[in-house]
Amino acid sequence: MKHFNGLTVFAAGILAALSLALLGGFQPAAGEEVTSVGDHPEGCVSCHEGDVVETIGAKLDELGHPDVADWTETVPDDCTECHSEGGDYLTLAELSHIAHYRDHAGNAFLTNFGGKCLHCHSLDTETGAVGNKSGAKNW
Repeated sequence: MKHFNGLTVFAAGILAALSLALLGGFQPAAGEEVTSVGDHPEGCVSCHEGDVVETIGAKLDELGHPDVADWTETVPDDCTECHSEGGDYLTLAELSHIAHYRDHAGNAFLTNFGGKCLHCHSLDTETGAVGNKSGAKNW
């Protein structure tokens, strides 16, 4: 009998929630064009600009994250230096999906931005390939 650790069960839950989100209320509105760029062409830094949503740098400081400003140029691409498969920390996918899809009632990504995957991800509308948007650090 195979045993699953807590992270495996948690990841499965996140995937299930994302599947429901993609198939349910977070789909594009009728007539809304799905493009590879969308309203937030640089992903994280397009939303976390410091006015409506705090910058990633401010959020990292708030969380007590080690200072990475000197070697970070592009967000979230440079974050995968530590936050990737096989590393000692949660993957960037795990971190960002937890942050953006938990606490539905009080989550600004869901309530203010509709929880749309294309705010963070690019989509090749010809092949269906999904990527991660990235932009220059803004802090």
